[in-house]
Amino acid sequence: MGFGSSVGLEYIKRGWEKRDEKEKAKNILKALIQEIEEGIERAEGLIKFLENNKISFSRIYTEYWRSTNSILSQYINDIEILNLLHRIYYRFDLINFNMDRNRFGVGAAFAKQYIDEIKENFRKLKVKID
Repeated sequence: MGFGSSVGLEYIKRGWEKRDEKEKAKNILKALIQEIEEGIERAEGLIKFLENNKISFSRIYTEYWRSTNSILSQYINDIEILNLLHRIYYRFDLINFNMDRNRFGVGAAFAKQYIDEIKENFRKLKVKID
């Protein structure tokens, strides 16, 4: 009887842990969606500056992704979601890389070249999450 109770209790605890993990992943993804939306807006701003023969010195914010990607990979079983996130942030990182090297025009040109790809991957990500 005692053994059966212990096994049952452990099963219930694991169920709660799984539910908590899903909730954590859901909350992290919500915040990442917002960060990506802001990143896309920033990239579009860089493109507008480029088209008006101006430069911008600011980067695309990606720190939340940096701080949560290893945690998120533990909670998400759908590899496509992780791949889409990686593709989006890879492009953001390459834009930022050029900005960090004081090659602002190159960073903006890179944003212009890949903005459609970023938006398409973001669209696919939102479909997968919903």
